[in-house]
Amino acid sequence: MHSITIFKNMPAKAFLLLVSALILFVSSAAADGIPGHDSPGESKSPETLDYVAIVNDKKIPLEEFQLNVDMVKNSYYEMGFRLEDQQLDELKKIILESLIEKELLLQESITMGIEIDPAAIETEIDTIRDNFPDAAGFEQRITEMGYTLDFLRREIGSNMTIEALIEQELASKVNVSDDAVQSFYNDKIESFRVPEQVKARHILVRHESGGREKIEEIMQAIKDGEDFEELANMHSDCPSGQNGGDLGYFSRGQMVEPFEKAAFSLEVGEVSDIVETRFGFHIIKVEDHQAEEIKTLEDVKDDVKDEIRRQEVASRLQPYIESLKQKYAVEIMLPEAQ
Repeated sequence: MHSITIFKNMPAKAFLLLVSALILFVSSAAADGIPGHDSPGESKSPETLDYVAIVNDKKIPLEEFQLNVDMVKNSYYEMGFRLEDQQLDELKKIILESLIEKELLLQESITMGIEIDPAAIETEIDTIRDNFPDAAGFEQRITEMGYTLDFLRREIGSNMTIEALIEQELASKVNVSDDAVQSFYNDKIESFRVPEQVKARHILVRHESGGREKIEEIMQAIKDGEDFEELANMHSDCPSGQNGGDLGYFSRGQMVEPFEKAAFSLEVGEVSDIVETRFGFHIIKVEDHQAEEIKTLEDVKDDVKDEIRRQEVASRLQPYIESLKQKYAVEIMLPEAQ
């Protein structure tokens, strides 16, 4: 199954919850076209349609369908892509199928007696809210997406319910043997190679905001024993200055050449001379230097188990949904989606 990704620079958990309306479950049939369902009734015309499908007597509103279509379409536009009519028609089929699959999973969750604690939903909303500078930014983003907080709350609840169902009915029944873990590790060993990395802080002074004269003053302050992190907080023109100049770990090829050359030549705890790049003047302090390595099986065993389990669940999910289509009646009311 595929997922439609529309938000960039957002933590995965927040993304998963926020894009519930795009649905986690988009049929793998999308690549070859989505097969229609048999519809026993006469389809309404789009002008009079107020719902697009019925799943076990539960109607999927036209408004919800259109919201999803508009969101995905707008996300493509934001990335500079324009959808042709044929692509838009295919997108509508994919979204409708995903809404049906979501409702099938929710219906089965009801049958299985799965309920989510409202407090857990509020915790997830708080987690998403924490990714924004303030509550106003969070609320603005919801509005831009065409959501309300109540709608978001319902969608989060639906996602959490589906996750619980999948965990109970699929993931919990997957057993991963030690032999499978060893085989996966051997086959993918290059993916466990970690390149040489350094962890560094820096102070940046742009050419236009003081240039060499200012960076030399900062360098003298460092030599006089002033704290590097505090100086970065006070003077750095890089956003990392707010965190004491912390750049985290990076490998070769991620920084501009003069910066990289200086950083990788320093000893741990050492401060560089002034380094000039196209961004301005830098002072770099290296806090850790790790040689290239291949992580051992023991280091990654839990991650490998999780990945094998994830792949196995993914392979079982579509057949599971197909079985639900046999269990619950599905009727499509949107003519062009059949």
